[in-house]
Amino acid sequence: MINTETHRPHTQRLLATPFMIGSLTLANRTVMTPMGTDLANPDGTPGPRLLAYWLERAKGGCGLIIAEITRVNEKHGAGTGHQFSLSKDAHVAPLREAIEQIHATGAKFFPQLHHPGAEGIPALCEGGVTVSPSGVMVRTTKAPTRALSLEEVESLVDDFVQAARRAKEAGADGVEIHGAHGYLVCQFLSPHTNHRTDRFGGDFDGRMRFVTEIIEGIREECGADFPISVRISASEMMETIGEPGEGITLEEGVRIAKRLEEIGVDLISVSSGTYETGPTIIEPINTPRNWRDPVIRAVREAVKVPVMGTSIVRMPSQAEKMLDDGLVDLVAMGRTWLADPAWAKKAIEGRDEEIVRCIGCLACFQTLNMGKPIMCALNPRCGHEYEYPEVPDRDLEGRSALVIGGGPAGCEAAEQLALRGAHVVLAEARDHLGGQVAPGCNPPGKEPMHWIIENYGVRLRLAGVDVRFSQEMTLQSACDFGADIVIVATGALPFLPPLPGMDSANVVEAIDVLNGSAEVGRRVAIVGSGMTGLETAELLHEQGHEVIGVYEMADAIAPGSYKRNVDSVASHLVEAGIGLNCGHQLLEVNEGTAVFSTSQGQVDVELDTLVMAIGMRPNDGLAKELESAGIPAISVGDATGVARVAEAVESGFRAARGIVA
Repeated sequence: MINTETHRPHTQRLLATPFMIGSLTLANRTVMTPMGTDLANPDGTPGPRLLAYWLERAKGGCGLIIAEITRVNEKHGAGTGHQFSLSKDAHVAPLREAIEQIHATGAKFFPQLHHPGAEGIPALCEGGVTVSPSGVMVRTTKAPTRALSLEEVESLVDDFVQAARRAKEAGADGVEIHGAHGYLVCQFLSPHTNHRTDRFGGDFDGRMRFVTEIIEGIREECGADFPISVRISASEMMETIGEPGEGITLEEGVRIAKRLEEIGVDLISVSSGTYETGPTIIEPINTPRNWRDPVIRAVREAVKVPVMGTSIVRMPSQAEKMLDDGLVDLVAMGRTWLADPAWAKKAIEGRDEEIVRCIGCLACFQTLNMGKPIMCALNPRCGHEYEYPEVPDRDLEGRSALVIGGGPAGCEAAEQLALRGAHVVLAEARDHLGGQVAPGCNPPGKEPMHWIIENYGVRLRLAGVDVRFSQEMTLQSACDFGADIVIVATGALPFLPPLPGMDSANVVEAIDVLNGSAEVGRRVAIVGSGMTGLETAELLHEQGHEVIGVYEMADAIAPGSYKRNVDSVASHLVEAGIGLNCGHQLLEVNEGTAVFSTSQGQVDVELDTLVMAIGMRPNDGLAKELESAGIPAISVGDATGVARVAEAVESGFRAARGIVA
């Protein structure tokens, strides 16, 4: 089903209109907000990988690219291991070469000047200790931190100013100061983290002094016509962790914005939260789109300087409404550009249905937290633009390909083979695309998963793939097809342990609950606390079932899953009074009872239905048959080992791109 959101004809879209930040004119109103990539060279210069990443978004129509967090200090200012940097004069020349190429596309470029403060990585800091205004530890990282001396604070002001000077010398169109998300500038602004008694602390004026002196220094060094943007957390949202009134409240955030306007900044970028209130910065999939609009509105109504703000914008209709309503002057988007570097070009040309929409799965952040470069679950070229051209050579002209299975891995492989010139048939046993993604759309807040299916339908059509539904392939039918290239993407099957009672009528599989084919009684328990188990519990609760609890054999809920995603669902279950029970190993199932072993002994749970969500196993039967028959075939996705969407898409992409012509 194609998205049918109404939108004005693209020729009338405000998105496409130029906009001025001070004396700087942007070609359109789209902005890529900074996101850490870890793609820079070890010395902080923008090597070919980072430049290719920037250029793809610039060529995709982005009006203003604000580069990732940019290091200004080498002693204790590193945010990632391979962070873009302007801490040395030696960084100017390489950046100048990069900016010249970005400008050639028509896009503008700001670095975002940054210091992590207490949210830094001790191993990257001199002495293994982070620095902060007052030595207040960040509770999420619990990293050791020390208070900066007055001399160090004054030196850091100059670090920011000199980084801005280097940016201007390199040809940057302006700079942004990162004053949000609990990083160093935000730590000075917040009464939660700034307890200083010298001129950089105390009252509101004292807390504003650090960023004020940075801005004044940049003005003196770079001139009045060099644009300065400041990104702020207009509210640290401490109420979300049970501390209402703490830190920067919205009232305080508006006051900060007004003072920034008085100081003379050219643009205010509105965000929210710190890493202690993480989901208010990095929203998981079940967060409503445009949820931050009231925060942006509060700032917008208080200042006359241009304002932009992120609010989970995924489609042009959202962006256009924000502009129409006067909420923002520029549309700021982050992860949107990871999923689709050509978002602006498609939006301006009215190609809305072609846009690959970020689903908020947080695979990008999970990867960065593991110390790896940026990636995107839906865009396997993200971070690899230098290695893989956007449009591959059509070197498979005249060859035929059979892709068996229409999940993400199969769809990605089929599209890439078609782009390389092959005649591709995708055979799907069901009457729809999506594989395991399809039932995954049904839990509360997971509607964005359906965007994957919608978008692949459009992309396969545009690529010329012959999609055949309700066509289950066997060894014989695959042999009869006679394709030059065979890709097996047959997905996965639920795993059930060999325990007594597993064949009982009151035992059902989570996948069948999610797709609506299982009969579920009133009292329900779920075995398995991975994301599938948690989301199934939430769905059943919403449907009115009495969900007794989720039972997990391990000592922690959802071991191996990304904590932010787990918390986003588990918190809802706790609020609903649904127990999350660790250390419960299922022994057997009787007619109305599930029996568990715990450290305290045996536990009998009375229920009508037991839902099994303990995992999946590769559906690799056909692949093995093809191998035994001597038919070369490449398995991808869950057929090779159960994976997330990210791994499935990547495996399909790499398999199709790796085939030798």
